[in-house]
Amino acid sequence: MCIFAIQNLTLSVMKQLLFVLTAILLATTAQAKKVKVTIDGMVSPSQTKLYLIINEDTANAQLIPIKDAKFSVTIKVDRDAFIRLHDYKQWPERSQFILIPDSKHITIDWDRGTIKGSEKSLELQMACRLIRDESPEGFHVDVFTDDPEAWREARLTEASIREDMMNNQRRIAKDMILKDKENAACAWIVYCFPEVIEGEIGAMLDNMQPKWMKHPILKKKK
Repeated sequence: MCIFAIQNLTLSVMKQLLFVLTAILLATTAQAKKVKVTIDGMVSPSQTKLYLIINEDTANAQLIPIKDAKFSVTIKVDRDAFIRLHDYKQWPERSQFILIPDSKHITIDWDRGTIKGSEKSLELQMACRLIRDESPEGFHVDVFTDDPEAWREARLTEASIREDMMNNQRRIAKDMILKDKENAACAWIVYCFPEVIEGEIGAMLDNMQPKWMKHPILKKKK
């Protein structure tokens, strides 16, 4: 009986020890994914609001103090988090400052549209800018005549140009995805411009199943 009791006690202690070690390991792993980053810079002199939004959690958007058109904030976030600096909580696809914490210090200049200290943020900024520039939204061909044939030709030309623009958007997104299949920045492109991954690119992603497709920001789209 004593031997049996001792064996049960030892087993119980081992289970408790294993539980504690597992908890410590999980906590350490979770902490390792967090990074501390300081973000500062200049905004427009007339700007009174600057929101810091992490992974589009607009409900918990942080309003950053501005003094003399300058700001500075230090935060701790996941390595693959998207940090949006914007004067609006809405319209993430229009924002030019989507930051990825790949360094400890990132500086922006609102008027110049520049980002310093973050190569990944710069890459994402350029990709978003190119995609926006190629957007067919609002594009049209003006016709200053009552000639029905001229109108017909103009509409055909317009449709052709719009298709070319959409193809250019898809090419930009595809090139970015294929350049680095594990680039988490691609998740932002998919989030803001879902139309560019329809068809061929969507099928390509289904086959590739990159890790960034499980990014928290994409779960908001489901």
